[in-house]
Amino acid sequence: MRLKSYRAFQALILAAIGIFLLEKIWSGTLFWYINQRYLILIFATGLGFLALAQTILASRQKKDEHAEHDHHHEQTYSRWGLVIIALPVILGVVIPQRPLGTAAIANKGMNTNAPLTVNGAATSLELASTDRTVLDWIRAYNYESDVTKFDGQKANVIGFVYHDSRLAKDEFLVGRFALNCCVADATAIGMIVKSEKSASLADNSWVRVAGTVSAAEIDGKKIPRITAEEIDKVSEPEQPYLYP
Repeated sequence: MRLKSYRAFQALILAAIGIFLLEKIWSGTLFWYINQRYLILIFATGLGFLALAQTILASRQKKDEHAEHDHHHEQTYSRWGLVIIALPVILGVVIPQRPLGTAAIANKGMNTNAPLTVNGAATSLELASTDRTVLDWIRAYNYESDVTKFDGQKANVIGFVYHDSRLAKDEFLVGRFALNCCVADATAIGMIVKSEKSASLADNSWVRVAGTVSAAEIDGKKIPRITAEEIDKVSEPEQPYLYP
């Protein structure tokens, strides 16, 4: 491939990567893969790719003329370098775009220990019980030595359904994924729900569960259990992850 054509394709691919990143920010799907706190960094990276593409396009004619002047022959360049550069965009288009679901639990497992920070746990305890998310409840149980203080409190949480083999037939887990940095470190967390409707709910369907909290155990670890008073099917949230 001639230098001029190589530079043109190189600039096109870099521009495509920049547009790809910016489109993911605009659509909100970027945050299916990384924590929202990296928004500014990814936005700057997308603009950087566009600027780099523009720079290459502006300089390609000069570099081409310089190469002809120095070598007096056409120099060829491998296409494989372009394929490697284009690979992120190709994978992003080909691979179905969806957030993590119950299928990922087969590899990651369901964690009864929420990502815990002292400030985060304190904030969770300060919230009204019906304002706590699944993450807040797991944090509270990890932070408090006497979890019986939560018995009788009301919970109102949203999450996906997951039927764990360790639970009774009339129980399931209402879960969420907690994301620190990106999907590579995502942790599946959940609360037990006791309900006669358990068998009728499909894994990975999203529900809102309201009811009364009491303590239960999984593998010797205390975990909150909701005795359900209401279970409503809901749409998957635009942002399905929770952030420690």
